[in-house]
Amino acid sequence: MQYYDNLNKVIDTIEKELTSKIDYNELAKIVGISSYSLQRTFAFLTGMTLTEYIRKRRLSKAAEEIKVTDEKIIDIAIKYQYDSPVSFSNAFKRMHGISPANARKSNQKLKVFDKIEFKSAIEEIKEFKYRILEMEKQKFYGITTGVIKEDDSKSIRDLYEKSRKFDVMSYFIQSSNQIELYYGIYQPVIKNCEYTNKGIYYIAGKERREDLIEVEVPKGLWVCFTLPNKEQKDINDLYSYMYTKWLPSSGYKEALYYPQLEIYYEDFCEICVAIERA
Repeated sequence: MQYYDNLNKVIDTIEKELTSKIDYNELAKIVGISSYSLQRTFAFLTGMTLTEYIRKRRLSKAAEEIKVTDEKIIDIAIKYQYDSPVSFSNAFKRMHGISPANARKSNQKLKVFDKIEFKSAIEEIKEFKYRILEMEKQKFYGITTGVIKEDDSKSIRDLYEKSRKFDVMSYFIQSSNQIELYYGIYQPVIKNCEYTNKGIYYIAGKERREDLIEVEVPKGLWVCFTLPNKEQKDINDLYSYMYTKWLPSSGYKEALYYPQLEIYYEDFCEICVAIERA
């Protein structure tokens, strides 16, 4: 309950600061986690980035003011943190399907994007086995999606199809120790310690081959959760569990700049995230 209460305090703070520059680091302090972890948690819970949420709230409030006040559109644009009338107009059109000037003149209905409220619900109790371990620096060799959005499951599925079609997957398995068969590696793209909702996904093995890309996973402390299957939906749910339930109560926080590691066995997989003491 306390965790969801703190997230609602974040939302309340955003609401008060829609006309100001919003500092994600200050928002993260309300929850007691890093800015990056706050943004990832928000995305897992809502299906959108924190930046997208703030943008939609600002454009929703701006639309209200255009409709019910005589304030100049350029002043409303500046008020809601847009640098120019052009950037404001373009963003407004993408959301509402009409320019700010035409919105004021016409009776066309505009989109309302309401303030989010997080509610703690009674959920099915899930039990996961996990281990915390020190891993030495490791090198992997694999194929990649290139930079994709974090929720782009299609590109990841296509990469797995490619790995099977061109016998890359069979190479990983044949050259493995027959216990850890192959690996999924997701390297988040982080800019200025901020979450970007983008990353690079690799399917990899430990045996070098000339046509494969080298990926290095640095030494660190990791938490690895066991999932009794390899279903992508369950993997996504487990990531959500880690960020919204386990990490906030664990005494650890996610270590920035580390990739996420998926270890695939015959009938199950482990999902590993680098951590450090909070």
